[in-house]
Order: sequence, then structure tokens, then C-alpha cells
Amino acid sequence: MVTDTSDTSADSTRQQILRAACHQFAHRSYSQVSLDDILADARVTKGAMYFHFRSKHALALAIIEQQSQMTRYAVNDLLARKLSGLESLVDISYLIALQDVTQELSRAGLHLLESIGRTDGLRANLLRDWVKVFAVVVQRAIADGDVLDQCNPMDVSQMLLSLYAGIRQIGNLDEPDEYFDDLEKSWLLALPGFAAAERIGYLTKFIKRRTVLAKARAKAAAVNVNPA
Repeated sequence: MVTDTSDTSADSTRQQILRAACHQFAHRSYSQVSLDDILADARVTKGAMYFHFRSKHALALAIIEQQSQMTRYAVNDLLARKLSGLESLVDISYLIALQDVTQELSRAGLHLLESIGRTDGLRANLLRDWVKVFAVVVQRAIADGDVLDQCNPMDVSQMLLSLYAGIRQIGNLDEPDEYFDDLEKSWLLALPGFAAAERIGYLTKFIKRRTVLAKARAKAAAVNVNPA
């Protein structure tokens, strides 16, 4: 019983540190955040910190892993809904954008992937894995008739990931309506390059509905975080 209590307490402390680090890294760059900032936010000692994470870098890697796992679960749940392949890809992009806008874990993880993930190949490996996952969905979209037969699934998958990465670089995550409008515009500009012409009208309406839904969910999340 003592061991169970100790394990629960240790896990609680670890999560406390992770939440504090996510809060810091979601709003400032890796180089601007010190361990003292995280310790003050988490209200734990340096000893507690080093018991769970040997360095700031190790803590950042843990956040990236947790964010990646969270997104993987959410994407798998979405794919299980059996929408068409291209509808699923649209939904995945809005899912990731909504997480990015509303969840500090997601925002911190993606920020860190850009900054420290480039140095040890982590970013390249993770993105390569996601390209393969999405290529399978693109192949399904080709079978559905939504994507042109001549399109290479890997090329379309890579283009869609690059599209979101670009929006993230120039968009404003703190302005959700503007951010989702940017995502919608990018989809509508990209569609004619790979989507079947006869499906563009329907897909345009589908994307616009997802924009409205994402904005509503972002507003609801903001109210829950900052109740009146």
C-alpha cells in the first residue's frame, strides 16, 4: 500500500512538471525557458525535477512524445469513423489545428519539434512516419474517387503536411478564427491540384462546415479555460 501511494505521488509530480513545462514552452521558445521558470511554475524542487527528468532537453523530448501519442490516438479514433479518405484528411487537419489552438501540450510539442527536433533527426523521423500514415488515407481517397488516379499518395501526403506546417509558421495561434480561415483558404487553393473536379463543390462545402465547427469548439474551449 505504501508503494502504491508513493507511485501515485511520483506520477502526480511528474505530470505537474510536464504541465508547467508545456505552459512555458507553449508561449516561449526553448532557449527562452529556463529550468527555474519551469520549477517555479510547477512549484516543485530541483531534486524532484531531476528525479523525473535529467535535463531540460529530456523534459522537452517527453513533451514531444506525449503530444505525438495524443495526436496518434485522436487520429486513429477519427479514422475509425469511416468517413471517405479525403474527408478524413480534412478532419485530421482541423483536429490538429484545434489541438494546436486550444491545448498547451499540443502547441508546446509542435514548437519543440521545430526547435530541438531538427538537431537529432527526431522531427524528420516523426514527419516521415506521418507521411506514410496519411499516404494510406490518400490511397483510400483515390479509391473513393475523391483524389485523381494519377496522384502519388506519398506526394499528396507530404504536400498536405507541408501545407499545415506553412500555416503554422505564418499564422497566429492566438487568433483562432483567423487561423482556421487560413487553413480553409489553403485547402481550397490546394484542392484543384489533386481532387477530382466533380467532387470539389461538395468538398468545398465540407471544408467550410469544418471551419465553422472548429471555430465554435475553440470558443467553447476558451470559455471552459476562462469562465466568466
